[in-house]
Amino acid sequence: MAGQQAPELREQLRQRLSDELGGAAQLVSVERSADQSVKGVAVCSGRILSFVLDAEQERLRTLPMFDLLQRRFA
Repeated sequence: MAGQQAPELREQLRQRLSDELGGAAQLVSVERSADQSVKGVAVCSGRILSFVLDAEQERLRTLPMFDLLQRRFA
């Protein structure tokens, strides 16, 4: 994913998160680090999570920040 422009990179990240987490993903923020890894925050399947994509290994790591709960009132 090195050398890609921002819209292409964002779309590939969104698709990869969707594929790996099993739901539609929306990127909140994306930032390229000095070591060329990409990190950010996304919303996917009712969860807000942080992610890091390792540039060398193309390994995606996610860390849930919190779940969005749907409450039903009778």
